[in-house]
Amino acid sequence: MPVVDVGLLAAPAFSLSIEVDGTLRYAGVNGSLCQLTGLDARDLVGRTPSECLSPEIASHVETQYRHCLKLGSIYEYEEHLDLPGGAKWWRTALSPILDPASGHAIGLFGMASDITDRKRDELELRSVAFKDPLTGICNRRRFDRDLDLAVSGALEAGRVFALVLADVDRFKPINDTYGHAAGDAVLQELAGRLARGIRSTDRLARIGGDEFAAILWVDSEEATGEAVQRLRGELDPPIRLPGQTLHVGMSLGAVLWRPGMTTAGMLASADHAMYREKRAIAA
Repeated sequence: MPVVDVGLLAAPAFSLSIEVDGTLRYAGVNGSLCQLTGLDARDLVGRTPSECLSPEIASHVETQYRHCLKLGSIYEYEEHLDLPGGAKWWRTALSPILDPASGHAIGLFGMASDITDRKRDELELRSVAFKDPLTGICNRRRFDRDLDLAVSGALEAGRVFALVLADVDRFKPINDTYGHAAGDAVLQELAGRLARGIRSTDRLARIGGDEFAAILWVDSEEATGEAVQRLRGELDPPIRLPGQTLHVGMSLGAVLWRPGMTTAGMLASADHAMYREKRAIAA
């Protein structure tokens, strides 16, 4: 018998019973839940999560159920589940069902709401907040956060990385001579080339008007040098704009993280290396 008659509820709901040995079995699911998840009540009721769900999802939901029972109170959380009805974000509220006589939990009652649209809006807003509108790569705000995380990871787990700063050489004359639209097109092209020169696990950002930065997951000076050379190879060819072919250079400065280095120290070292190269080009 179902622990709770969830069929009387309009909102997506389900219940589980707890057997003497602690096994959790679905006792009831209502039509609203089945419609949204694509699951069939006949495949759920009377079965454990591992008997009717994929191993990954079964492990996840049973962990949540056990956590609620351990708390002994209402437990709410958000989760992303890829079910037959499609991948959706859910907000789930669980509550233990207690035996009036003993006070012990004899089941669980759950209600879920589809929050996919809200979550998508949140993710889009977050993406906008961290994206440079001109080039489409990360902005300074995201870069600062990523660099802090990289340094923290290096300090705690010894995961070494390199920081590369890149600045366009003589960018102002490009704007003055060809116009700001051409300058924007140059920055977009350079951002694309830098992105092609790094790996998918690395991070690239535009941190100023004509200045870019990359966090590269390399672990030696040699690997850092090779990564910088790859970037130079992408940047060397001329940029072709409508009616114009421009030879645009970029000065690069790189530093490999060493024990004791802070974010400020890394930025200062990379900036110094970059402007040392820029001075050499201008000489």
